[in-house]
Amino acid sequence: MTNGDIARKLRERASELAKCGDNLYRIRAFRQAALTVMGMPENVQGLVASGGSRALEGIPGIGKSLSEKIAAIAAN
Repeated sequence: MTNGDIARKLRERASELAKCGDNLYRIRAFRQAALTVMGMPENVQGLVASGGSRALEGIPGIGKSLSEKIAAIAAN
């Protein structure tokens, strides 16, 4: 799975949350994470394979919850 694929899934999740009227900060966090993943030179799936979700927590704008969601997306 490429970074583009992961970013697309994050944007889709943000859209789903927006349709449900979820918290705007949560929606924005998913959209920002998608932009961050797209801009990364490293393959996110490779980072997750080598270090798990904790490898993503050091990336600005990606906390524990988002890192776990991104790791789950990358695993599929």
